[in-house]
Order: sequence, then C-alpha cells, then structure tokens
Amino acid sequence: MNLVVCQQLVKEYQEGSGRGKSEQNKALITQVLKGLDLTITKGEQLAILGQSGSGKSTLLHILGMLDVPSSGSITIEGKDVTSLSEQQKATYRNHNMGFIYQFHHLLMEFSALENVAMPLFIQGSDRAQALDKAKGLLDLVGLSHRLNHAPSQLSGGERQRVAIARALVNDPKLVLADEPTGNLDKANAEHVFELFMKLNKELGTTLVVVTHDLQLAKRFNRVIHLDDGLVTEQKPVAKV
Repeated sequence: MNLVVCQQLVKEYQEGSGRGKSEQNKALITQVLKGLDLTITKGEQLAILGQSGSGKSTLLHILGMLDVPSSGSITIEGKDVTSLSEQQKATYRNHNMGFIYQFHHLLMEFSALENVAMPLFIQGSDRAQALDKAKGLLDLVGLSHRLNHAPSQLSGGERQRVAIARALVNDPKLVLADEPTGNLDKANAEHVFELFMKLNKELGTTLVVVTHDLQLAKRFNRVIHLDDGLVTEQKPVAKV
C-alpha cells in the first residue's frame, strides 16, 4: 500500500527582487526539483543517493512538509498535504513522522530522557507515561545507562542514538533521515544502520534515508538516484 505519492514535483527558488532594469534586481530562478515523480510504500526502506545540489535535502523537506513544492502534488495516506494549514502540518508531523539529521539537534539544557520524550510533551501526553516510553526507547538503542546525562556528557554516537530514539517516540509511520551517519565513525554508523533495520522489521516503520554512503545505501530494499532534480535511477538492490 502506498504511503507517499509525489507527482510532477517542481521546486523553484527566486533570487533578486525582479524589480527594475538593473542586473542586480533581475530575478534569477533556480529549479531544484524539475517534475519529480516518486512513490513510497508502507514499510519500505528507501535510500536516496545523489551529488550535492541534486535536490535530495529539498525532497526530504517537502516529504516532511517542512517546505512546499512550487507545483505538483504530494499525497500522504491518500491526502493532498499541500492544502493543509501550517498548524495541520505541524500536528501531522508530531503524530506521524520522525526526523533524524546529520547533526542531532538535541536540546542541550535537557537530559537524554527528556529530549526523547519532548515530542510527547508537545502533544500534551502525560509526563510520567511519556518518560516511561522514552526510557524504553533509550533501552532499545542501548542507552539505558545514560538516561539522565545531558547531551554535552554524551559521545557523538550516543547523541545520534538519542536523536533516533526521539524520532521514534511518537510511533511514526514515516522516518526521514538526512545523512544520519555522516558524523559517525564506522562502528557507530553500523550500529545506527542495525537500529534502522530492527525498527523497520519490528515496528513496520517506513524509512527514507538521504546518504552519500553508497555501501550503506546498497543495504536498503530500494535505492533511487537524484540527478539535476529528477529521479534518474530507481531499482531494488540486493542486500550485502
């Protein structure tokens, strides 16, 4: 069953005011996505490859409703999300999506446990129940002994695992990850990958991961390549 369907997505950015005749005021339009089509099925493991500037992060932001396309449509669970208000988008994200970035974006004044529970706090969940669920996820990612440590007291790999736990605390249908292993050493990158696969298998979470790591990408069910704002290759790959 399809979770996300993108049709003819175009994303343009305009530089300059477009007013006046001087060269500096002339509007310069840059097209990042150029009519992209993409379907993501429920429970899929999808890796997105492409050189810098190919549109990978832009696509991820549009999938996460953090940005809007200039034209085209994107439906999630059969609903056209481009027509939602900002509040509706925020509410959907908070209840159904998880985000993981190359830089963990943890809140430094809160403990690991509180950081993981934060999306539930925002939802207005019972604090004790939210903390209990966060504790279970930190145990899942191997950090049950670091619950009350601040991010400054954690290693880079531990911080990233906290960020993964936070992305999963709301039982998301879709996890979007932008270079999640980019700042990790080989051992921690492998641990993060294993966590992704475990969560996908046990929870049925749909994974969409932007990466430059070809070897990591080959371990996903499907890999697509973006080139100049379009999908140029789309095929399942054998696990290695």
